[in-house]
Amino acid sequence: MADVGVDYDYLYTIKRDLKTVRSEFKDCSAHQDDMRNQYGSLSVSGAMEQFADNWDDHRKELLTSIEKVGKLVEQSIEGFQKLDQDLADANKKKKKG
Repeated sequence: MADVGVDYDYLYTIKRDLKTVRSEFKDCSAHQDDMRNQYGSLSVSGAMEQFADNWDDHRKELLTSIEKVGKLVEQSIEGFQKLDQDLADANKKKKKG
């Protein structure tokens, strides 16, 4: 039987980092509104507005993907922890029997 090693610290780091990225993506739209008056030219302002709107659409898609990956990481952690516990319990029963 092959041994399986799980780096829980790494999985928790990924989980934390995904939460950070998700938070940054959610909050970045506020910065776009702050910059509108700084562009000067109407054509630059219009182009930036169009870019910001496009970015908002893609940012929402990215947020959805980030959330899905975060859930998968969480499920992986929970699954490996349950497997660890199940194997430990089975080993205890084996030693008693």
